[in-house]
Formats: sequence, structure tokens, C-alpha cells
Amino acid sequence: MNLRQLRMFLRIGELGSLSKAAHRMRVAQPALSRQMKLLQEDIGVLLFMRHRHGMRLTRAGEELMRRVAGPIRQLDQAVEDVHSAEGRPAGLSAFGIVPTVSSLLAARLAARVAADFPGISLRIVEGYDGHLIDWLQRGEIDAAIVYASEAGLQIEAEELVSEDLVVVGPRGSELDGKRPMSMAEFAQLPLVLPSRPHGLRAVVETASATAKAKLCVRFEADSFRVLKELVERGLGYTALPLSSIHDEQREGRLIYAPLIEPKVARRLMMALPADSTVSRATRTVVNLAREEIAALVRSGAWRARLRFTPSATNPARSSGQRGAHSARRN
Repeated sequence: MNLRQLRMFLRIGELGSLSKAAHRMRVAQPALSRQMKLLQEDIGVLLFMRHRHGMRLTRAGEELMRRVAGPIRQLDQAVEDVHSAEGRPAGLSAFGIVPTVSSLLAARLAARVAADFPGISLRIVEGYDGHLIDWLQRGEIDAAIVYASEAGLQIEAEELVSEDLVVVGPRGSELDGKRPMSMAEFAQLPLVLPSRPHGLRAVVETASATAKAKLCVRFEADSFRVLKELVERGLGYTALPLSSIHDEQREGRLIYAPLIEPKVARRLMMALPADSTVSRATRTVVNLAREEIAALVRSGAWRARLRFTPSATNPARSSGQRGAHSARRN
């Protein structure tokens, strides 16, 4: 077993096809097939099952992929860091963002990376924060913006912003931006919320428990886009940060009211893997993300409160704190 074989294995697992992997890696298909046969013989288990549409990982193959993907990425990053040590940061950085932040930040961050650090290849990964933290721990992504929490597992973290949630409803509903709604009133509405692994759901449930109100959840939607579409169609109400419905509000498709008693806010943090070396490329992306977040808040485009001191040269790892944070949020 060698690194080359493991890289081949990962590519086949990602693409689900021997022929596609051979084409992507510019390797003859028979040679790739032979290497996988040798790898399976060395390990002593079957890693792939063939089917009419390609190759499918066995349970053992899935476990191997889960274990080796992160370390191989970290090895590639280490080599890239050494190679570019005397110059500008370069290499691949995978950056995770929860959906309600991605719509604000992703394009701006990509534009900054492209303009200022063309040697960095940025992969933006959008997902629920429970998934993002799992991927962060496995080394499949390098940093992530997720919901802050007080319990769970060890990660390097720095709080970024806090942001109030509002009640969101369809056009024609009686919501009024100047008339707040209590959590007790909100709980009685037909609600459209993410499922429980979603950090937004956890924030709303915590607030409803404080108000001693039981939520009337009519629909669950784990897609941010679908959640807003269901509300827009009049199928229920939800709670979201105001920044996440900017376009819909401007076009009159969604309306909102402040949410009080208690006031409900989400806190977001920058998360990095604990006890591992962060590549120069990732440190650079993290700092650019912090700069863009500060600019968005200061301009009023993001109605949030900064919880860090903006500094282009102060990476999250040095200014953050190591703490326990939940992997069951979004």
C-alpha cells in the first residue's frame, strides 16, 4: 500500500467510476484497476462493489475513505506550504459555511481570494453545521463558519457575530416590522423549521423552552431555499436572521416582524480543527473572511453585531479560544 494507491482509491470513491477516475488522473484504466486490486489484497478486504452505473464503496471502503481523506489533504497542504514558503500563500483550502451565511459571504470571499491570492484554490462547502464540524474533524474541510454552542467537542473557535432572528411570513400576512411578536405567539403559528440537527432549530427551541411555549411545527425543511419557498407559498412561518431574506423582502415576497420575549439571537463562530497545523492558504482565507464579515456589518449590509476585533493580520487560531462546541447544529 502506498500514497499513490490511496489517492487513486479516493478519486474512484469520489467519482463512483473507474473510467472517470482514470480519465481525471490521466491513468490507463487497466493500470488503475490493477492498483485497486493490489490495494485490496494488501488490506485484505473488498473496498468496491461494481454495479451497472460504476463503482460503489463497500462499508469497509467508506470507512477507509473517511479515515484517509483528511490526512492525505493535510499532507498535500504541508507540501504546498513548504513549496510556497518564500512566496505568497498557495494551495487548496476548503472553507465551510452554513447556508444562511453563504448567501451573504461566499461570493465576496471568492472574489477577494481571486483578486488578492490567485495561487489559492478555494473550495466553498455549504452545509449544516453538524455536518461541517464532522468534516472539519475528519480533515475534509479546513475551516468553517458555524453556530456557536457551549458543549460538545473540542475545536479551535473564535466568535464572529451575533444576530437577531425575526418572524418571517408570506406576503399578505399580518406581520409588521414595527410590531414585535412574542415567542408565545410565534409558537402558536404553523411553523416551517429545519430539523433538529440544524443549529437554527436549536436556537428557536431553546427560546421557546425559555418562554414555556410548545412549537407548532407543520413542515420541516433542511434546505434553506425550500424553507423560504414554503413560507412564500403561505404554508407557514419561520424564524430567520433578517439578512437571509434581504432579496425576498425587497421584492415584497416575504415580510417580517421582530421576535421578542425572549429576544432570539444566533451566534456564529469561526471553527478550525484542534491540535493540527493550519495551512498558510487556510489562514489567509480565514483572515479574508473576517475582513469581509467586518465590512458587511459596518456597511449595514449585514445587521449583526461583531464579536471580534477586526484585524487583517490576526488569524482566528491565535485570537480564538479552544472550547467545546456542538457538532449537532447548523
